[in-house]
Amino acid sequence: MHRTVCRSNSWRKSNKFIIHSGAGGNLMKKFLAVVLILMVPAVLMAQDNVQEWLDKGDAAYESFDNQTALTSYKKVLELDEQNFDGLWKTARALTDVGKALGGDAEKEHYLEADKYARKCIELYGDKAESHYVLALSVGRLALFEGGKKKIELSKEVEAEAKKALEVNPEHDGAAHILGRWNHNIATLGWFLRAAAKVVYGGVPKGATLENAEKYFAMAIDLNPEKPVHRLEYARTLIELEKYAEAKTQLQKCLDLEKVQWEDDNHKKEAAKMLKEIRNK
Repeated sequence: MHRTVCRSNSWRKSNKFIIHSGAGGNLMKKFLAVVLILMVPAVLMAQDNVQEWLDKGDAAYESFDNQTALTSYKKVLELDEQNFDGLWKTARALTDVGKALGGDAEKEHYLEADKYARKCIELYGDKAESHYVLALSVGRLALFEGGKKKIELSKEVEAEAKKALEVNPEHDGAAHILGRWNHNIATLGWFLRAAAKVVYGGVPKGATLENAEKYFAMAIDLNPEKPVHRLEYARTLIELEKYAEAKTQLQKCLDLEKVQWEDDNHKKEAAKMLKEIRNK
């Protein structure tokens, strides 16, 4: 009889342990549920803050305040370091701020833009803007290089701009870059071409003024409101001695509203070019 009682007591102790363990598990579940509930507002708040900084950056960009735009986009990346819009727009803003600063700071900003653009390619290689900002930043960096390095960067500019257009055939910025790429290489003097061929194996092939004309016309079709498209198209038309159409494009550049921070300079240049070809 005594042994039976002992077995009974042992079973009760074991059963109590099971009951308490079950209760502990329920408490843990409740605790985790409370933690998750408390985390949701924080996550939502972070998302709201990301969007808030994106909106501030976009507003600053549209009002030509490049430094504020850059600061705002970097705030986005402090909250979400892999945010797509934060990455590509930071790269774009760095090229804008760098160009405005000039000097050593200009190249430093382009190098930083290149870093963000490559991060964008790494994470979002299927996005047109990733390839666009890499083409943009590399193209700006190429201005500070010479010889073989400049040629290598030039090839990368073309490749990335073409990828951007492949992903998004309506990307006027990528079309514009390809227009400039063709124009700049096609207008190299024979001496520079010959020197590049001897020392570096030649300049990138396939660049022509006709291709430049095609890409600038494409950029205008995609976004007719950008003065810079008109300016660079006219520059190419002048090289092709199509003066009547060049005059038309330069006048349109002058008539359009300012949509980019450099448009005041674009318009001044357009006015100068228009005066130069007035009698042609």
